Amino acid sequence: MTVFKEYRIGSFAYHLGVTQAFLKHYEEAGLIDAKQNEKGYRYYQFPQAGRVFEYMRLHSFGIQIKQMKCALAADEETAFKTFDDHADELQQKADRLQAIVDEHRRFNKWHDAMRGNETKWEVKEIEPIYFLPHTCGQDFIDDDRVYEVLQAWCDQMPVTKSALYVKPDPENPGENKVFWGLYVTEANVKRCGIPLNGAVWVIPKTVAFVFHFAGLKDPFLMKDSETGAHPAFQKLRSLGLKPSGNAILINEMKLERDGVQRGYGRFVIPISE
Repeated sequence: MTVFKEYRIGSFAYHLGVTQAFLKHYEEAGLIDAKQNEKGYRYYQFPQAGRVFEYMRLHSFGIQIKQMKCALAADEETAFKTFDDHADELQQKADRLQAIVDEHRRFNKWHDAMRGNETKWEVKEIEPIYFLPHTCGQDFIDDDRVYEVLQAWCDQMPVTKSALYVKPDPENPGENKVFWGLYVTEANVKRCGIPLNGAVWVIPKTVAFVFHFAGLKDPFLMKDSETGAHPAFQKLRSLGLKPSGNAILINEMKLERDGVQRGYGRFVIPISE
C-alpha cells in the first residue's frame, strides 16, 4: 500500500499557488479530499495536487465547479464537445474585448488629431448609421422592441455609444425633435453581431457634414439641437450647406470639472449635394 505525504492546508495552498479558501471551496464541492485530525487541522495528500491542477484547467475554460466532476467523468467525445463549446464562448468574449480595445485606439487617434483644436469639420461620405431610440424628452420610448435588444446593445459599450438623434419637426420648420439612445456603425454591427429589429432607426449611406469637437462646453444640450443653436448647425449655415434628413450627435466622452461639462464627439448631419 502506497503511503502518500500529507501537507497542512497552508503549505499545500502555497505550493499550488492558490488560497486556503480555494481549497476549502473545492473540498466542500466534493472535488478534493482532506483529512482532519482531532484538533481540526486539515491535511491534503500529495496526489490531490494533480486533481487541483486539473480543476484549474477546467476553470480556465469557464467550466463551473458544479460541472467539473461530470466533465472529468465524460467520454472522450462528450469531453471535447464541452471544451469546444466553452472555447467558442471564450472566443466571443475575446472578440468583444478586442473590439473595445480597437474602439479605444480609434478614439485615441481621433483625439490626437484634434489636439489644439476645439472643433473641426469636414464633408464626407458616411457609411450607414444605426440608432436604437430610448428616450424622448423625459419619457422612455414605449416600444417593446426597444427592450428586446437594449441589453445586447448596452453590453457592447463603448462600441455602441450614447447619442442624440435629431429629426426635423415638420410642424415647426427650423426646429427639431430629439431622442436619446444608442448609436453604432454598420461595420461594428457586423463585427459584434449586434441585434437589429424594427425599433432600430437607420441613417443610410450618404454625404454628410461632420462637425468634430473636443473639450467643447455643453455640446449635448438638447435645446441647442432642438432649436438649431448647436455650434454644428451654426457652422453648417455659415458654409451655406443645407441639412437633408435626420442627423445624429454622437457622445464619445463627457468630462465635468468645477461644474463645467465638456464633451468630445461629433455631429453627423446629412446634407443636400
